[in-house]
Amino acid sequence: MRNNQALRAVAVLVLAVFFVSSFSGCAQMINAIEHSSMETKVKMTDTIFLDPVKKAKLKTVFVTVTNTSEFQEASAELIKNLIVSRLQAKGYQIVDDPEQAGYMIQANLLYMDYYYNTGATEGAIEGGLIGAGSGALVGQSRDTSIALAILGAMGGSVGGALLGKAIKVEKYGGVVDVQIYEKTDKPVTGKIETSVASGSGTKIQTTQEINNNWQIYRTKVACLAEQTNINKDEAAKVIAEKLASQISGMF
Repeated sequence: MRNNQALRAVAVLVLAVFFVSSFSGCAQMINAIEHSSMETKVKMTDTIFLDPVKKAKLKTVFVTVTNTSEFQEASAELIKNLIVSRLQAKGYQIVDDPEQAGYMIQANLLYMDYYYNTGATEGAIEGGLIGAGSGALVGQSRDTSIALAILGAMGGSVGGALLGKAIKVEKYGGVVDVQIYEKTDKPVTGKIETSVASGSGTKIQTTQEINNNWQIYRTKVACLAEQTNINKDEAAKVIAEKLASQISGMF
């Protein structure tokens, strides 16, 4: 009698596991189908408003792009060329000498990494990033923290649990630094303050007075590409295009 009850209990447990696994598999399959086409999201931490009067007059731009991330598929040259082509389409002339420019654009792909959907809440952070993303930038600035928070909000639950190796929704997400210089008619005065940690309890603070004809604007851009079984090279191209559109859209 006891053996029969034990067998029934095991059978019920096996059936329960089967149905749960089947339901989970179906949910993952539906999720994979919904993300069969690549989706991209781009958002700035702070909006930059350039002077509309100066934009009408200053039609020369110097552009420099770097990529200090490990995601070299989205090369600095690719991003720069896309920015340049979009600015030229708006009537801007690209110059090689920054002293001859009305605007200077500096952009750096600071951080880019790979993530995948968990398919479960266990071990995941809703609206956040874990693993390499959460600790990627040691001593990060407030703006970088904001950018990573935005990136996490766009990405949803990532990291943690395993999906099937054959089908999974994958993401590439990162942060880009953007700095724009706008030439002014009158000198701009101010100071640059730098604080550097030296050892466990020491900080070195330096101040530099500035007096030049450049108004400086800064922002960060969080970007995300998402697709089922994503292609890294294709994702790099799409991310580069979105970044170029975001940066050139300020002009």
